[in-house]
Amino acid sequence: MMSTLIKNADIVTQGGVLTGADLFIKDGRITLSPCEVDEVIDADGAWLLPGFVDIHCHGGGGLELMDADACGVGAIADFHLAHGTTSLVATTLAADDSETLSALDNIARYMNENPDSSVVGVHLEGPWFNPLQCGAQNTDYIRPPRDGELESLKARYPFILRVSAAPECEGGMKIANDAKRLGIVAAIGHTDAEFSEVEEAHERGYSLMTHLYSGMKGVTRKNSFRIAGAVEAGLYLDDMYVELIADGCHLPVELLRLVYKIKGPDRICLITDAIRAAGMPDGTRTKIGSMERGLDVIVEDGVAKLPDRQSFAGSTATADRLFKNMMEATGGNVVAVSKMASSTPAYLMGLTDRGEIAEGKRADLVLMDKNYNIKNVFLNGEKI
Repeated sequence: MMSTLIKNADIVTQGGVLTGADLFIKDGRITLSPCEVDEVIDADGAWLLPGFVDIHCHGGGGLELMDADACGVGAIADFHLAHGTTSLVATTLAADDSETLSALDNIARYMNENPDSSVVGVHLEGPWFNPLQCGAQNTDYIRPPRDGELESLKARYPFILRVSAAPECEGGMKIANDAKRLGIVAAIGHTDAEFSEVEEAHERGYSLMTHLYSGMKGVTRKNSFRIAGAVEAGLYLDDMYVELIADGCHLPVELLRLVYKIKGPDRICLITDAIRAAGMPDGTRTKIGSMERGLDVIVEDGVAKLPDRQSFAGSTATADRLFKNMMEATGGNVVAVSKMASSTPAYLMGLTDRGEIAEGKRADLVLMDKNYNIKNVFLNGEKI
């Protein structure tokens, strides 16, 4: 394994930016201590960032995890790796059982054959949702959890890291109990829950809001009285983590600023929620989910939409685009944005060996110039 010196970089750490500094990579790990190197890279004042950690991604580059074979899983990972995602949580959606199991089998095959890849685990996004907040999830496959279903899936696929569900629906509260016992992060998603129901769900073990604002209820009226919803509960609960699709479409910059002000960088995870349409131009017509059974989508205005334009359908985002948009929303606070893109989601997923630039951490790194162009990506110390 090569040793590398990256010199003259603005190194973004948890505590601040080290201007014009040097960083050494040895045996796939970060060290700030000088050592003999095989390669020297001049950063020329670019930011050196921890690699991006995307905990919610369905696909990209024309492929999607619901019907990609093992090679296709690798192609999706490589597509996002080129945009700085060095840790990716492969995400399913509500689908026929056989289709979901096939997707998980292909992810397992790829991970077994490529143990040092960027794919670190799986997020089950569905089918345990509320059809009233289906978004681009296919209601034909939304259903309650079966007894012992999550345990069975975790036993067969130990790399399941997180699950999204609607706690107010049948079996939804039990999901949190089961997830906690199995070491799985439980997230509230595609939910019609009200504030009090989210509070109870949080007490049961739900610790994350899946794509805050999207697929969940905000303030509504009952008998003329306002009732706070899941959005408000996610903002109110101090230790509840939230996902943001900061693609410039799902949420306006004003809402990004609001969430940042309330939650702060230690509770926000930037996610792409990318589908196969990521990287495709406006006018593209494709599917979310598998090409055989998925829903039709069109790429328009830089985002994927259902044909009736009543809902977005995942996103076309990449992690570098999220980074740029959140830099605008935070007034250029690169340390805070780096936390939201890397260390916070890594910590939430239990990936304690990465997500920050510190002695001994994995050398998953992104070299990005001040115009947000990626110059180099390093995965486990290897330059991509």
